[in-house]
Amino acid sequence: MATRIVSMRILCPMFQPVLTLRCHGVNIKRYVRKRICVSGLMSVKDSIENSKQVVSQNEHLLQDNIFRNNKKDSIHRPDNISDTVLAREDVINADHCDNPQHTTLSRFGEVDGLLYEKAQPGDKIVTRLVNIARSKKLREQQGKVVLEGKHLIRSALDSGAIAQTVYFSSVDALQELPLDRLRRTSIVKVRMDDPKIWSDLDISKNLIAIFRRPEASHLTFSEEKYGKPVPLTLICDNVRDPGNLAAVLRSAAAAGCHSVLLTKGCVDVWEPKVLRAAMGAHFRLPVIPNLTWSDIPSHLPKTVTIHVADNCSTTLTEDNNTIIPQQQKKPSDYGWVRGHQYPKKVKYEDDDFCGFEDYDGGKSLETQCYYIDWVARHTGLVIGGESHGLSREALRLAESTGGRRLLIPMVCGVDSLNSAMAANILLFEGRKQLLSLAEKIRS
Repeated sequence: MATRIVSMRILCPMFQPVLTLRCHGVNIKRYVRKRICVSGLMSVKDSIENSKQVVSQNEHLLQDNIFRNNKKDSIHRPDNISDTVLAREDVINADHCDNPQHTTLSRFGEVDGLLYEKAQPGDKIVTRLVNIARSKKLREQQGKVVLEGKHLIRSALDSGAIAQTVYFSSVDALQELPLDRLRRTSIVKVRMDDPKIWSDLDISKNLIAIFRRPEASHLTFSEEKYGKPVPLTLICDNVRDPGNLAAVLRSAAAAGCHSVLLTKGCVDVWEPKVLRAAMGAHFRLPVIPNLTWSDIPSHLPKTVTIHVADNCSTTLTEDNNTIIPQQQKKPSDYGWVRGHQYPKKVKYEDDDFCGFEDYDGGKSLETQCYYIDWVARHTGLVIGGESHGLSREALRLAESTGGRRLLIPMVCGVDSLNSAMAANILLFEGRKQLLSLAEKIRS
């Protein structure tokens, strides 16, 4: 034991420098590694800070890259690019790019001072459009409508409807729109060449837009552009076919009607099929949907007289004088209009109105041909759907206002006219009579 202690005392001073040098080497290595890690961390932090600075610069650039009004020298921020658009860019990717600012700006373009975003068919912003176009429930929940083509989009913008997002595939198509009305609209350029993605949309016109669902009270209808309307209101009762409703709206717009009221039984007036076929009629006159019969009087003057389209079951012979009764059927068996003459007073029994249980069969509506004067200072006209005919509420409302049943005479063997065609005949006859009445009052 004593020998061991003596040997340690002798050898320790000899190996002390070596041990000290080794410890210093280990510490130096640890220090170097730590420095490398810290510098690596610093480089990542610097990259993130640089990326943040790029995004900040781009936001500042967007604030400066604004829409210039040709009429004014004042400058406004382009609200069509939202503050969250740039957040879609991954700032970490800037660390792997020689020019991160160029990468971020490559997602944007500019036309006539208006910025737009470039997207691919698989991007979320495009998927959102496709989902809204496909789902009626989604459109109703979010209060949106989808418009296609420059004519329809321009009509909506001219009336004051609010465009939320506009999608286009060519700059030429975008320039056909009034760009000064798209300052608060997100604009997206996307290729529209894949029929699988765009199967529910008409991409032939290279323009699609998502609008906030318009309300007639928030739209403007220019009398200078469309003319002064005549005091004629069209009421659609259970018109459930999109093509028929669209044609009726076009006829009402062409005849210069004051407004169109739709009962809850009608097809959705903002359905894409109706919008396409109506050719902008939605934005030429007030169209008020989803009304109950108790709501309708509040949208009409108190002095209004309401007439209904004929739907009866009698036959006219060739001499136009002999009335031949037929077997009684419910109104839906004939369509909404019946083109045959019958007595001036037609009384209805309970069996005549299957489904019209609450209508008082003891009362009657006077019937006349459509070309005999039937207009008043303000006139309402009810058009029924082809499958369900006129509702008992329509008949009751017409009787309470002193209205009549209007008949369109037709040759024997034809049961009914298409509701849109019949509406066209009656509306233009009503317009002619109203203009003639106004002329007589002026003279």
